[in-house]
Amino acid sequence: MPTQIGIRELRDTLTQAIRRVRAGETIEVTHDGEPVAVISPYRRSRLDQLIAEGRATPGRPFRAPTRLVEAKGPKSASQIILEGREDR
Repeated sequence: MPTQIGIRELRDTLTQAIRRVRAGETIEVTHDGEPVAVISPYRRSRLDQLIAEGRATPGRPFRAPTRLVEAKGPKSASQIILEGREDR
């Protein structure tokens, strides 16, 4: 169960509270005894961890084709696509 701390106490001891959170503790902030917020340690996503370790690379933005291939004659879509790839 998370530690509960009132807003006033949090304001007065913010540095210590952040140290506790950095150490892995979760703190539930209360106002008039009612929970209003939770402060918890930041956790990187698995992908962010892999990127930071150099074991993955971020994806690149999608680039739309720079030109359209025009259909000429009775060719199938597959043939047109293959011809477009050969032009690269």
